[in-house]
Amino acid sequence: MKILILTGNYPRKNAPGNGIFIHQQVKALQQLGAECHVLSLHNWFPPFGLHRFHSYWREGHKSQDCFYEEFEGVKIHSVPMFVKMPSSVFKDNYYDRAARSIIKYVKNNHSLHNADWLYAHFLTDNGYIGAKVKDELKVKLAAISRGDDVHAWPVRFPALQQHFPLVFQKADLLLANSMNLAKDVQKWMQPGNMRNVETIYNGIDHVKFHPVTSAAEKQALRSEFGIPADKKILVCVATAVALKGWLELLQAIKILGKQFNGWQLLMVAPPRLFDDAIDLMKEGKALGVEDKILHIPGLSPDSLASVLAVCDAFVLPSYNEGMANALLEAMACGLACVATDVGGHNEVIENAEEGILVPPRSVDALAAAIRTMTDSDELRKKMGVKARTKMIAFGDYLYNSGKLLALFQKDRK
Repeated sequence: MKILILTGNYPRKNAPGNGIFIHQQVKALQQLGAECHVLSLHNWFPPFGLHRFHSYWREGHKSQDCFYEEFEGVKIHSVPMFVKMPSSVFKDNYYDRAARSIIKYVKNNHSLHNADWLYAHFLTDNGYIGAKVKDELKVKLAAISRGDDVHAWPVRFPALQQHFPLVFQKADLLLANSMNLAKDVQKWMQPGNMRNVETIYNGIDHVKFHPVTSAAEKQALRSEFGIPADKKILVCVATAVALKGWLELLQAIKILGKQFNGWQLLMVAPPRLFDDAIDLMKEGKALGVEDKILHIPGLSPDSLASVLAVCDAFVLPSYNEGMANALLEAMACGLACVATDVGGHNEVIENAEEGILVPPRSVDALAAAIRTMTDSDELRKKMGVKARTKMIAFGDYLYNSGKLLALFQKDRK
């Protein structure tokens, strides 16, 4: 079976952790015998260094230069997308242009011919592009929703709401990475045109993400990453944007005051170049909690596994999620977790034994949950054991990708 994966969220030379959850699934599909090709769009640019003369061209050159041609055995295609200039004269819809570019690239690349599926991440953008190209390429379309795909994006960019009808009409398979997110996708459907949305979890690498019990190993790893040896560590792993609940988390730390003594909040937040980025250390200083926080920028998956394993508890106060990979990884490392009751979080923290769920945006509830977690070594230990057990049962990437491949095979053309 040949599968074309349409996504802009995939590991790159300058960001090897970008879209790693998508890559792990794709890699697992290949292990199961599928032939996978990743398609990622970038602006076209002219040869011979002429890209320096226009911002579109500079952007395209920079983007293409960051693509791997292959990453851990997965072939990656950087698809050029031509922009007519001057743009003030040649009005062009981005998604129409993207669709034409995908069609042209696939038709001109023999290795991509006779594909069985086009698998689009995420539903509102690449799913929409996929809906525009599937008939021309004579390929079946699967579109998956993740994270903010049907939550924050359509609110922030209302034009995306117009994409849903075509995706729902054209997609042969609609997917989401949690059961609750699947229900949220259906809320965008028109009465009388309801469709099933299958749930496919990402999975978790519970071999890489595992507890570290040796005191000597913990001390060595803490020293390697500059984590204080004399503090207990509450860790949060999330992009530095308000939607991840960082501001509420910092306010909760301020509320806790002396009750947080002996602890430190470790913020693992990769750099964010978009205008929605927030300066976490600046926000912490403004609240007067700079002595209680530590910031580490983005880590490789291997380094992240090591950092999580030497922490004492985990927190993720997102406004919305599909199924947060950071939460799954923390649970696999045997950490007691505090998370907001959004997306699929209540599908893995079901009965308050694996962690504590709180309402999103509630600083008081968040502070109370952190207080409960940080006050009891025994509670954290029990929750950590339960969390690890839950993640083993949850299944790894190979197990969950097998379920996805079965859906592809069942609905094969």
